[in-house]
Amino acid sequence: MGRTITIIIALVIAIALYLIVHHAVVRRNTKKAQSEALKETTVAIKAVLQQLVAENFIASTPTLLKASVIPDGWGRGVMAFEYLVLIDDVSDEQLPILRQRLNHLLVEFCEAHQVESVVGTQESAFLVTDVWRHTKRIHLGVAYLVNEATVEYIQDLHRLEKNT
Repeated sequence: MGRTITIIIALVIAIALYLIVHHAVVRRNTKKAQSEALKETTVAIKAVLQQLVAENFIASTPTLLKASVIPDGWGRGVMAFEYLVLIDDVSDEQLPILRQRLNHLLVEFCEAHQVESVVGTQESAFLVTDVWRHTKRIHLGVAYLVNEATVEYIQDLHRLEKNT
């Protein structure tokens, strides 16, 4: 009887250790992938913000204040980021137009730099999902469509928009 209990305890400990190590490895790999995706997305965002200035869509050069990974509440591996940008000459009424223009420029960026999307070859790999203002700062929600988890995140956002 004592040997059976020892074996059961050893199995429980082994399974628990496996789950802890597996979770740590997966989490580390996800954070590493998100960090790389954030760098690639930031390059694209900086380029399209400069393009807005070059085409006189906005008058002054925007300042990128912060770039961060959106907390992973939507599922493992979602490549969604928030950018905090200071743009002086965009009104609240112009925010939807800004979002549309950014998405158009991101399509052009992806074509010019051969950035691939998991969605398809004709689709942009980057998508501005949301734009809103808090004081003078504009928040941009941007998704990098490199995996199915991010595509499902975008589909969930569309469902939420329809329901509100």
